[in-house]
Amino acid sequence: MSFASAYDPAFDVPVVTPYVPPGTCDDPSYCIPWTADMGCCADWDTLDPELQCRALTLAWASLKSLTAGQVGSCPVVMRPCLTGACECCATDWMTPIIVDGVWHNCVCGTPRCSCERLCEIVFPGPVAQVTEVEIDGLPLDPDAYRVDNLSRLVRQDGECWPSCQDMSAPLGEVRTMGITYVPGIKPSQAALWAAGLLACEYAKACQGQKCRLPSNVVSVTRQGVSFQMTDQGGRLFPNNSTGIHEVDAYVHAVNPNNLKVPPMVWTPDVPWAGHRWVTS
Repeated sequence: MSFASAYDPAFDVPVVTPYVPPGTCDDPSYCIPWTADMGCCADWDTLDPELQCRALTLAWASLKSLTAGQVGSCPVVMRPCLTGACECCATDWMTPIIVDGVWHNCVCGTPRCSCERLCEIVFPGPVAQVTEVEIDGLPLDPDAYRVDNLSRLVRQDGECWPSCQDMSAPLGEVRTMGITYVPGIKPSQAALWAAGLLACEYAKACQGQKCRLPSNVVSVTRQGVSFQMTDQGGRLFPNNSTGIHEVDAYVHAVNPNNLKVPPMVWTPDVPWAGHRWVTS
């Protein structure tokens, strides 16, 4: 029996809340999702740690913008829930149905209303990494699940995912479930190198040193990250290019069409009315 065949992603309703990464920076506003390759920044280890965190945050934020959100996102917490599933659990009657050639018991009489437990959860977009799955306040063994096709969290320990959770209770309580994951794609070594180069240039700019940032930057604030730019559309990186060839080579490989936001496919066959989102 294939549980996946009975799963309808249209009724996966995640609630996403910000997650603070446990990096070395004390300020929770810093977003440093991955360890950048600083091999091309000779003086990096001599810099003030606060300056390092600030430069790395700017570097990853820039890559996130340049790659249309594919690289550079920080972890978020998703609480999956099935719309209408919990209300159906108390019903006493079931209707047999066939989904993809497999018989299932449908509680409410329609294929989209079932209290059967799920063996997979579909994410709202590609997943670079799942860092933790928490059920009833306890972390689940990472060997109990895997990510398929960069978008499906599959249970592989013989159990299935809960179909209902108490959304009125905070995460960590009984009958709650949360998935901490990094949206987007996992950065390659080239991406880590590009992030390191950008962070190095931001650090130089913060110190008032000569750097390789675009020529439309005419001045910086020494003790912060404040830029004064000439008129090029108000953007630090016009035409989606940094002017740093090593960085641009990676960006254009990942985002050759200079997209501003991640692409999305919409179909009238999938209802959106029940979706609830809280994004970071």
